[in-house]
Amino acid sequence: MTASSSRQLSAATILSVLAIVAVPSILAVVPASAQTPEARSAYDYPLIRSLGPRDVVYVQLQDALAQSYRAERTASPYPDLFICRWVAAGGEDLFAVAARLNVPYDTLATLNGLSRPRPFEPGEAVLVPSIAGLFVPSAPASDFEAILKAGRSMGPSGDDSVSVWRSGGAVVLGFLPGARLNATERSFFLNVGFRMPLPTGLLTSRYGYRRSPIDGHDRMHEGVDLAAPLGSDVVAARDGTVLQTGNDSALGLFVVLDHGGGLSTVYGHLSAVDVVLNQTVRSGTIIGAVGSTGLSTGPHLHFEIRLSGQAKDPSRYLPGLKP
Repeated sequence: MTASSSRQLSAATILSVLAIVAVPSILAVVPASAQTPEARSAYDYPLIRSLGPRDVVYVQLQDALAQSYRAERTASPYPDLFICRWVAAGGEDLFAVAARLNVPYDTLATLNGLSRPRPFEPGEAVLVPSIAGLFVPSAPASDFEAILKAGRSMGPSGDDSVSVWRSGGAVVLGFLPGARLNATERSFFLNVGFRMPLPTGLLTSRYGYRRSPIDGHDRMHEGVDLAAPLGSDVVAARDGTVLQTGNDSALGLFVVLDHGGGLSTVYGHLSAVDVVLNQTVRSGTIIGAVGSTGLSTGPHLHFEIRLSGQAKDPSRYLPGLKP
């Protein structure tokens, strides 16, 4: 990828499909005229048959990666991007495969649309790029991808973008050569970013529609309720900054923490608030105490996880809570 193209592939390159030609040391680009949906059965990404030096595609990929890492270290122009594929036998670990390929796991994850670490399925085609970096989706399909997009500033429309064929068809991804997941994105991907805000609490109400204990009507419950004795410590579910505190007619005394990447957590019905606006807190810091303020039928914590302002099911992210 050259400096003159601003790290952007041309339209022909973006939609091109690579194939091995007769000379083993060359990767040829299929012309754009052949890039129709029907042509996909004839032209595919070059296949890495084995993850070792006896495989010609693997060797070419490693040569290209070495050039890209050198460009990353020296801040010089990147070479052109191409993509290969490797087919899993089934059960292979993302981190082990990334190490064998000499590619960061976050590069493999974002290119292949993975939202969490998982073993590869039998026959799963894993796309492998010739440049390490991050692939940011234009249309996020998971919470992880939404966080990834929210935390990344992409260029004007069409800049730094590539069209990639994955299972199910083509997707448009913004490509950031040399980029890596930040701490928030990494912890969310690894699912180690949250802790129970009330470790001794008893789950009494889940996320979703329920019959309101206040007025008896069916309403959306945008968090979980954790019951505990009055005055029990409530702790920050992860590192963050105090975004808001207050006294709401429904939530009672509450705290909102901002965790970056569009993530925030809400702690309601508190009897006391022990933090102040804009204060930085660490995961496990005491931020308040269990109460029964606002619309409440007894001492408990109402806890929410929000992504870009939209409530998410906390049981998907909290250890100890099953969906």
